Amino acid sequence: MHGSRLIGGVRRALVVVGAVLGVALLSAGLATADDPVQLKSRLGDACLDGPSGNFNAPAVINPCDGSATQRWNFNSPGEIESVAFPGNCLAVDVLSEWPVTLVPCNGGLGQRWSDQPNGQISTVLAGCLNAGFGAPNPGTEVNHLNCGLDGPGEEWDRIP
Repeated sequence: MHGSRLIGGVRRALVVVGAVLGVALLSAGLATADDPVQLKSRLGDACLDGPSGNFNAPAVINPCDGSATQRWNFNSPGEIESVAFPGNCLAVDVLSEWPVTLVPCNGGLGQRWSDQPNGQISTVLAGCLNAGFGAPNPGTEVNHLNCGLDGPGEEWDRIP
C-alpha cells in the first residue's frame, strides 16, 4: 500500500512538472524582442537622434542616417532606450515637461511612452514627442508638448 501511494505521488509530480515545462516552452516560443528602429518624423527626412550619452543630453532631430545614435529599442514598461548609449532612455522632466533628454533608464513616469495609431508617441503625462513646427533644422531639440498642437511634427514612423 505504501508503495502504491509513492508511485501515485511520483506520477502526479511528473504530470505537474510536464505541464509547467510545456507552458514554459510555449511561452518562450511566443516571446519576441523587437529589433531597434529609427523614429522618422513625418515632417520629412528627419530622425530622432540622441547624439550624446552625457546625463540629460537633449534629444534632437537630424537627417536620417541609420547610425546607432538614431536607433531605439522599445522596452517594457514603455521606455525608449538608446542603442548607442545602452541604459539611457528618452525622458521628460515631470515638472517642466518640455525638453526630451537622455537619462539612465528607470521606468519612471517621464520615461513611459506609447505608440498611438495616428503615429503620435505619447507619455502618461499627456504630451507627445514633438519635432517642432514646420521643417526641422538639423540639431533642433525635440520637445514634449500637448498632443494635437502640431500634426506631422508629433507624428513618427518606425523604420527598421
